[in-house]
Amino acid sequence: MYDDILVATDGSDLAAAAATAGIELACVLEAQVHAVAVVEDGLEDNAARRKRRKRDAETIAERASDAGCSVDAVVRAGRPATEIRSYAEAADVDAIVLGTHGRSGIQRAVLGSVTLEVIREASRPVLSIGPDATDAAGESIDDVWLATDGRSGARAATDHALELADACDTALHALYAVDADDPHIAEAFTEHGEQTIDDVTARADERDLEATGTVAEGPAHEVVLEHVAGSARTSEDADGASTGLLVVGTEGKSTLERLVVGSTSQRLVANAPVPVLTVRTVEEP
Repeated sequence: MYDDILVATDGSDLAAAAATAGIELACVLEAQVHAVAVVEDGLEDNAARRKRRKRDAETIAERASDAGCSVDAVVRAGRPATEIRSYAEAADVDAIVLGTHGRSGIQRAVLGSVTLEVIREASRPVLSIGPDATDAAGESIDDVWLATDGRSGARAATDHALELADACDTALHALYAVDADDPHIAEAFTEHGEQTIDDVTARADERDLEATGTVAEGPAHEVVLEHVAGSARTSEDADGASTGLLVVGTEGKSTLERLVVGSTSQRLVANAPVPVLTVRTVEEP
């Protein structure tokens, strides 16, 4: 599925948690880990900063090697988001892993600029670990959740969710939110949601995967977070650790998406109690 995984680090605790999740995924998929650190241009004392970033990348590489993964440690100079994407393209990696700092209050849904830009622009799936998902990072992937709206842009996310559930030998849980005040519109969305869930579970059956599906009323991010958090709490009660991974699609590159990526995926990445894999539909030139 993924043969090469880029793990970005800036030496922070959140980046270390993201690396833990990336290394765990690489172990499951028997993928090579590319530990990448970026020295920002224009900052004072670049030599000392480059030395720290080299140490950061080598630390991640050493952890990956100890876990049994093939590794490569790289230090680049420039804008972090640009250099991460550039290396991903040059090395032809299959996925990018990075941490994202959450916000509080009215800015709670706003992602860090590096994470936002990478998710928005990268043609590869991006696995993001927010502050609420650090405890889950590195745990075995015992559940894969899929947030879907059934549109064309969701198919790529569904493909990745099925592949991950298959590779991790775990169940797939599909979630569809109906967010409409008008009862007639809500009824139409509910019917569409049920058909969407049936399509996902049918594809899972073809792979002999266990799959469940839920259609629930409410804003999409609230529905998804409620179900994922509830399942995570059940897992914590059972074995002391919340486990799993959430897959969500982001579609197109409209002017609005260039600013916010899409409020649902943005809120999920910032607030989910598990790592979130965003899969963007790449438009044909």
